[in-house]
Amino acid sequence: MYRYCIYILILLFSVTGFNTLYGQSKKELEQKKKKNQKEIDYTNKLLKENKKSKNKSYNTLLILNRKISLRKELIAGISSEIKNLNIKIDKNNKEINSLAKELVQLKKDYAQLIYYAYKNRSSYDRLMYILSANDFNQAYKRLKYLQQYSEYRRKQATAIVKNQKILAKKLAELQVKINEKQDLLAVQQEETTQLTKEKEEQTEILSSLKSKETELKEKLEEHILISRKLQKTIENLIASEEEARRKANEIARKEKKEKEKKLKEEKIKALKNKNLSKKEKEILEKEEKELSEEKEDVKSTNKPDVFEMTPEEKITSANFGNNKGFLPWPTERGLITGTFGEHEHPVLPGIIIRNDGIDISTSEGENVRAIFSGVVSKVMQIPGFNNVIIIRHGNYLSVYSNLSQVNVKTGDKVTAKQKIGKVFTDTDDDNKTILHLQIWKNNIKMDPALWLSQRNSN
Repeated sequence: MYRYCIYILILLFSVTGFNTLYGQSKKELEQKKKKNQKEIDYTNKLLKENKKSKNKSYNTLLILNRKISLRKELIAGISSEIKNLNIKIDKNNKEINSLAKELVQLKKDYAQLIYYAYKNRSSYDRLMYILSANDFNQAYKRLKYLQQYSEYRRKQATAIVKNQKILAKKLAELQVKINEKQDLLAVQQEETTQLTKEKEEQTEILSSLKSKETELKEKLEEHILISRKLQKTIENLIASEEEARRKANEIARKEKKEKEKKLKEEKIKALKNKNLSKKEKEILEKEEKELSEEKEDVKSTNKPDVFEMTPEEKITSANFGNNKGFLPWPTERGLITGTFGEHEHPVLPGIIIRNDGIDISTSEGENVRAIFSGVVSKVMQIPGFNNVIIIRHGNYLSVYSNLSQVNVKTGDKVTAKQKIGKVFTDTDDDNKTILHLQIWKNNIKMDPALWLSQRNSN
C-alpha cells in the first residue's frame, strides 16, 4: 500500500511539472502564431492596395515574398505544436497503460482478500482463532492482525476507486489532446494549401518580371546611384559635425589655456614686487620657465582634440545603446520587405544587391516616428529618396528616407515616437509606400532590425 501511494505522488508530480513546461512552450508558440497571422493579414492589406493596378510589380513580389516567409514560419509553429501534442499524447498513453496495469493488480489482490474473507466470514471462527492462542500476547497479536487486515482491505478498495478516477481523467485528457491535434492538422493543411497558391502566384510574378529584365536593371542602377548619394551625404554630415565639434573643443581648450596663463602672469607679477627668499626666487624662476614653455606649446600645437560628446549626449548615447532590441518602430504599422546587408536579387540571377538599412512597407498616409529622443541634425531632399531626416542620438544616428512631408527642422529636439513626417506613396508604382530606415554608430552602419522591438504594433 505504501509503495502504491508513493507511485501516485510521483506520477502526479511528474504530470504537474510536465504540464508547466508544456504550458510555457505552448504559450510562446501561440504568441508567435498570432504575431505571424497578424503580419500575414497586413500583407494581404498591402497586396490588395497594390493590386489596384493590374501590373505585376517588383514591390508586389517583395511583399508576397515576405508573406510566404511568414506563412512558412506559421506552418513551422503549428508543426511544433503538433510535436508537443504528440509528446503529451505519448506520455498520457504510457501513464494510462501503467495505471491500467496497477488497477488490474489492485483488483486481483482485492479479489483474493474478498475470497479469504468469505471463507472466514464466521464470527465464531474469528473468535476461536483468537482464543486458540498459546498465551495472552499471541492472542493480542492475532486480534491486531485481524483489525489490520480489515483496514488494509478497506484501503485497497479506496485505492481501486482512486485509481479508476485518475485513469478516467487521463483518458479524458488524452481525448482532448487528440481532438486538439486533429484541429491543428486541419489548420496546417489549410495553411499548406494557401502556401502552395502563394508560391504559384510568386512564380507567375517572377515570370512576368523576368520579361522586364532590362527595365529592372536600369531601376537597380538608378537606385544604387541614389543610395550612394545618401551614404555620401550621411558620411559628410558625420565628418562636418565631428570637425565642428573638434574646432569647438580646440577653441575651448585655448581659452582655458589663456585663462590659466593670465592667472599665472598676474601671480608672477605680484611676487616680483615682493622681497623673496632664495627658495621663493627659485620657485618663481621655475614658474616663469613653465609659462614660457606653455606659450611655445600654444603657438606650435595645431592638432585638434578628439571628438567628444557633451554630458547630455553621453547619456542619450548610453540609453540608446541599452535599448537595442526594444526601440519603437518608425511606423505604427508595417513589415520589413528589404533586409540589411548583401542579398541575391529576387529576380535578376547572379546580381547581388546591398541594403545599408531596412525597407519597411506600410500603408498610404502612414506617419513616420522618431525611434528615440535626439536632435535633428539635417533635413534634406534627395531625388529618389524624397525627403530625408537625420536625427542624432549621442554618437548614434537614425536616418529616415522617402518621406512625402516633414514636421521638423534642423536643430529641433524630438522624443521617442514623435511624429516627424509621412511616408511617401508612389502612385505611379502600385501605391508603393516604403520607408527606408538606417542606424549608424559613429560612421559604422548597423542593422536596424536588430534594434527595433520584435513586437510591432501592426
